[in-house]
Amino acid sequence: MRLRRIIVPIRSQGDIFQAAPRVQLAIAFGHVGFSQMKLRWDEFIEGLPELSCVCDPFTEFSDRPIEWSHGRWLMFFGEEENHGMTDNQLTASLNNACSWATKHNIRSIATNGIANIDHNGDPANNRRSDEQRAEWLVEYATQVERTYGISIELISLNDVFTRATNDA
Repeated sequence: MRLRRIIVPIRSQGDIFQAAPRVQLAIAFGHVGFSQMKLRWDEFIEGLPELSCVCDPFTEFSDRPIEWSHGRWLMFFGEEENHGMTDNQLTASLNNACSWATKHNIRSIATNGIANIDHNGDPANNRRSDEQRAEWLVEYATQVERTYGISIELISLNDVFTRATNDA
């Protein structure tokens, strides 16, 4: 009897720029403003003179890959309505990135994903929405891994992906 390998994306807690050196392509969603992303970006570009003049990679490099180190790439997708994206917007962004990755023989990707647009003042609703989005991203990443043989890491500053692992 032949055992079949179960394909599941890696789920971790941390920032997307911590994952970038571990993978060939890091797909960052969000914005640079008065946020953690700004702090993380500034830390990441320290010591990278070719990126030191980039203030907002989400606008300066929007929707296209940049090589930040030999064989290491970043892609940035800015947030949409209500600091998030709809499923369709997220699908289009990820499909764009994964299509590019496949054409360039990329075998490892990390992404931080992005919240849905339905966040409001209700913490319970927001948590439910985040858990649904995390499940959606896990399903998407699993399909990419199966179809294209690309390993995917889902990473977030909060515990949304590791919580999903513990709940499974």
